[in-house]
Amino acid sequence: MNKRILALVMAMAFIFVSCGKKKVSNPGIDMNVSFSAPFYNHTLTDVTYQWDLKDKVIPYSPDYKVYVHFWWGAKKIMLAQDDHDLPGDIESWKKGGKFTYTHKNIFIPDFIDEFDPDFSGKEEVTFTVGLYKPGSKESKIPLFQKKLEFTPLPPDYPEITFGEGWYPEEKTGLGIRDSWRWTSQEASAIIENVQKNLRLYLFAGVDKSVYQDQKVIVKLGDKVLEEFVPEFGHFERIYDLKKEDMGDAEEIKLTVGTDKTWIPSKARGGNDNREVGVQVFMLYLKPVE
Repeated sequence: MNKRILALVMAMAFIFVSCGKKKVSNPGIDMNVSFSAPFYNHTLTDVTYQWDLKDKVIPYSPDYKVYVHFWWGAKKIMLAQDDHDLPGDIESWKKGGKFTYTHKNIFIPDFIDEFDPDFSGKEEVTFTVGLYKPGSKESKIPLFQKKLEFTPLPPDYPEITFGEGWYPEEKTGLGIRDSWRWTSQEASAIIENVQKNLRLYLFAGVDKSVYQDQKVIVKLGDKVLEEFVPEFGHFERIYDLKKEDMGDAEEIKLTVGTDKTWIPSKARGGNDNREVGVQVFMLYLKPVE
């Protein structure tokens, strides 16, 4: 095969491969993303997305989804994600279209090992946003990427120690509902008193297939913060705790309890004979002004 024929064959092969991969070099979208909280290990943050549609914006398709991923580069592990539907509709998806929205309480798991001899004081996480079509072979369309530096929680974030009444942690992944502890009738956690106003986040659940009217009781010390029957199986509660309510003691007890417990083996079969109450996915505290 002479050189001219070889060059022609290679060029045709290149064209064929290029046509087989749909690549969008300029999707016509300017995107900005902001966060509500510093980049700490084991924390919650709100993520605000701002879309600005420009000239030659890619055509709207209801099949598009937005991927949002936090990649821990050192381990090549996805720490968190916030995949969601494409904003707008076919009428608003055009040049000049603008969309702004906030997704609250994106959970960053506990991934930093401060005692690792190779730990330098921070960990780099790559935050990426783009478009994809689930189940399609079309290439993903990247829209936004940023390097984030995460550090351990500062000293004014109180430590939480699980006390009596908890079963061992169960874990299936890194997501906010991928690890949990069951309580017995009542379970206590010991909070370090940092002499600051605090915001308490409780992400938990009860099994509505067992009891429709199971009550949850949350207490700080002897004070009942709330007593309620969750409307749905999973629930989120946020409590603002005043430093005056904490007193002067070095530690204060937080209690999560219930009026009803159940035994999984009796409810569903199997060999889990624990007497369980509330499924707690996360207890999280942060200082507030």
